[in-house]
Amino acid sequence: MHIKPFILPALAAVAQAASYSGDLRPQVHFSPPFGFMNDPNGLFYDSKRGVYHLYYQLNPTEIVAGNQHWGHATSLDLYHWTNQPIALAGDNPEEGIFSGSAVVDSNNTSGFFPDQDDGVIAIYTLNTPELETQNIAYSRDGGYTFTKYANNPVIDIGSKQFRDPQVVWHAETQQWVMTVAYAQDLVIGFYTSPNLKDWTHTSNFTQQGLPGDQFECPNLVKFSVDPAVSKDTSKFVLFISVNPGAPLGGSGTFYVVGDFNGTHFTSEVDQETLLDFSKDNYAAQWYSGIAENKPPVSIGWASNWDYTQEVPTGPLEGWRSAMTLPRAHTLTKINGAWTVTHRPFEGLSAVKGRQIVHKSFQSGVVNANFSGVPSNAVYFDVALKGINVAKPTGRVNFNFTSSASSEFLDGGVSLADGSFWINRAGTHLFSIEDNGNYTSPFQTTISSFGKGTFSFSGVIDRSVFEVFLGPDGIQSGTMSFFPRSPLDNLAVSAEGLSDRTSVSVKAWGLQSGWNSTAASRRFHA
Repeated sequence: MHIKPFILPALAAVAQAASYSGDLRPQVHFSPPFGFMNDPNGLFYDSKRGVYHLYYQLNPTEIVAGNQHWGHATSLDLYHWTNQPIALAGDNPEEGIFSGSAVVDSNNTSGFFPDQDDGVIAIYTLNTPELETQNIAYSRDGGYTFTKYANNPVIDIGSKQFRDPQVVWHAETQQWVMTVAYAQDLVIGFYTSPNLKDWTHTSNFTQQGLPGDQFECPNLVKFSVDPAVSKDTSKFVLFISVNPGAPLGGSGTFYVVGDFNGTHFTSEVDQETLLDFSKDNYAAQWYSGIAENKPPVSIGWASNWDYTQEVPTGPLEGWRSAMTLPRAHTLTKINGAWTVTHRPFEGLSAVKGRQIVHKSFQSGVVNANFSGVPSNAVYFDVALKGINVAKPTGRVNFNFTSSASSEFLDGGVSLADGSFWINRAGTHLFSIEDNGNYTSPFQTTISSFGKGTFSFSGVIDRSVFEVFLGPDGIQSGTMSFFPRSPLDNLAVSAEGLSDRTSVSVKAWGLQSGWNSTAASRRFHA
């Protein structure tokens, strides 16, 4: 159903009043007030007001994909969110506002903002039954309302498989750069513009052996590099999402590392690297407007197209899909291979609550009951030291259990073979019996135990779980899960460790991002 313009204010009121109290509703991961959500769009930081903007693909009328709009939310810290009115909608029932990006045109290169230095341009794909074209809209109030450019589209190549523009400012050449997907060709295109309105195609990129049946949601991100790692002070990373045909099934994201000269991307790696070793992290987008001396920040979609339109939050609570945690990233080398690291943005400091356990042990089990944590969300950290690097032995496992239903989510590390795994098969509201693609467990390999140490940390948040390996988060695993009853107890066990190996367990309750003063504030210009 196409949304009539006069309906939008009513939807805005519904969004403001939406309930976030459902048993499956994440409390520190963003989810839409209603309807079906997929890709994050238009992430930008308004440094003038200190506000982070998150737009996203939204079907406001159903709990399946279709009727695509740009939903909108704002935050001061990326954890406490305020739902805003829908930002972009089609002009008729055949138009869908597909994925894209947003930038602050501080120098008024577009000419839309003669009297301000904080005008916002949204760059998006307009999808119709015949075409996918690239379009722009401008905002003079800080990104809350937009006016579509009268001379849209700004790029039309006559294709139905041409989408998801990401735009960044390339300071060295003083021009805007668009990264966009030729979906079924498995090619990424690059365009440049002086003004966000007039675009010139400059190059295409692909590489033999890259996986997937369709490329989507590309992001070109510049990373600073430690001089101890490389003679180059910076590198560019090209993130490409694929659906279908991801290596783990359905949708997924990989990246390649190289250089970008303002017109051409050159890969310096022979093979792509998966962004996540689990199945539910797709279409990650990276914030524009973050200071260059700060780590790049991303948010991804914590679901998979294999089953996202069937998960039980739709019929039970009226919404589907959550985003990943906001993540800060670095680029480093691990055993000679370029690696993008992941850590929760600012260490979850905005929502980190009371510590519920802090114990060290060598064998046995440490338990932490968190039924008294109102959010039912927990951050945990497990650190091992004294590992015999020459001959590591033993295992450390974790288990989140429901006291009401005995359902569980578990995982752990086997030191002998360096494997790490996570598993959602113990939760039963939605399982592989409901959808054969809802697989589990997920496993990865730890390349080494360094100086005899290893750690992992994670967040469990009602129906989303994320884990980060190593103190720098050199790998991450993201998966949705759906229990019949809330998981409310954490157990960490150790067995078969060497006499010199010890384990430290810490956990904290997390505060909800939806029930505080910060969550209810509005940030209009």
